[in-house]
Amino acid sequence: MGEFDGFFGAHATPIWNYLRRLTGDRERAADLFQKIFLKAWTHFTSRTGVNDRAWIFTIAVNEARDDMRRRRRDPVRPIAPEDLRDRAAAPGLAPEDRELLGEVMRGLDELPAHQRELFLLVRYHGFTFAEAAAVTGVGLSAAKMAVARAHERLVRVLAGRLHLGSLL
Repeated sequence: MGEFDGFFGAHATPIWNYLRRLTGDRERAADLFQKIFLKAWTHFTSRTGVNDRAWIFTIAVNEARDDMRRRRRDPVRPIAPEDLRDRAAAPGLAPEDRELLGEVMRGLDELPAHQRELFLLVRYHGFTFAEAAAVTGVGLSAAKMAVARAHERLVRVLAGRLHLGSLL
């Protein structure tokens, strides 16, 4: 197996999941995914002394931002109901867990793009705040604030939808 094959194998799924959640659109995510890995393959031998995960996510963030600018419309598009059914239909998932998963996905879709971008990197992909800040090109305190605001907003949205107000 070549070095790029190993790199692709290690990073394809996290990048796909990030794009899928960021865009809310399977076709758009697939287009971006292809562009990102084509760019990575083209520049693979020129990278030196870099953290591979941070490098590929930086490419992904930049490509997604470029795509959003090209489209000149709200980059936050809701996830299609059939996609929520696919995700929530995991075998063995209790009905109340499927409902909660669907609400979380809809809540993520409602976050402003920059908050969703950082929230996904830190909370879903395990980046440190410093790594997420570097990948997205914002300051450390701005990254921390965006993730905190995203978290607060998700809690408010979920509390309202699931009638948890008395528990908070």
